[in-house]
Amino acid sequence: MSEVAGEAVGQEGALTTVGRSASRSGGLAALRAAAILAVLLLWAVPANCQTARETDAPVTVALDPGAATRAFWEANALYAGERYDEAAALYEEILMAGFANADVEYNLGGAHYKSGRLGHAVLAYERALRLDPSHEDAAANLEFVRELLADRQSPVGGVLSVFLARLSARFTLPRLAVLASTFYFILTGALMVGVLRGGTVGWPARLAAVMAIHLAVAGGLLGYRLVQAGAEVDAVVLAPEVGVRTGPGDDFVLEFRLHEGTKVRLEEVRDDWGRVSVSGTELEGWLPAAAVERI
Repeated sequence: MSEVAGEAVGQEGALTTVGRSASRSGGLAALRAAAILAVLLLWAVPANCQTARETDAPVTVALDPGAATRAFWEANALYAGERYDEAAALYEEILMAGFANADVEYNLGGAHYKSGRLGHAVLAYERALRLDPSHEDAAANLEFVRELLADRQSPVGGVLSVFLARLSARFTLPRLAVLASTFYFILTGALMVGVLRGGTVGWPARLAAVMAIHLAVAGGLLGYRLVQAGAEVDAVVLAPEVGVRTGPGDDFVLEFRLHEGTKVRLEEVRDDWGRVSVSGTELEGWLPAAAVERI
């Protein structure tokens, strides 16, 4: 188990074959170029694609980029001096100013954890992974904190569902969209070249086959992420303990209780109450909306 650290993060030769035809050579070169292009695109699209935290609260703090950078390092210094509450407040100030960043969320999670606010730590790590799914430290710390929660949650779905969720989580939606679009255009171009050449064999056909496989994988992951994003609104319980009732009011029957750090699906909001469900279970009910916060 990885321990929560919470530290500030800053963050030729080629073989030749005699007698190889120009067509085959061109085909292999095209395949290599397509593979290199796909790798470059993965890194060209920034992971931290969002510029503001996804909350209903407006930007309340005015900071320019220079001031935000200085505040970040000041918060890191406060964290290093074990002044975790002050560090958390400063990280929050940066985020509320519109400078959403996975490293800031990650450090905020560490500060909350050190202060004993496990629910807020889970929320910050979840947001860090929304901004950068490849943030390994945030993923490790999230799993560590989840082991400390009162409500234990297991992966939901079958083997295929869990595999798709873990694989798609490695990429942001913009990266998947760029990859799928690029594979589609390369596939279309290869097919057009093949038609113009008057045949269905040769390097255009091989390139088209490779791109079709790539497109199927990227498109499938993109569709999976879009369906998941549209089907649910995830939230985290921040209250130490909250009762879940059969309806939106204190006069309804108490069904069960949830504790801080539990991830729920926010199905509906009515006045000051929210209807939530717990993934992987049949548990569903109403709780005060203030007890949870959307990821």
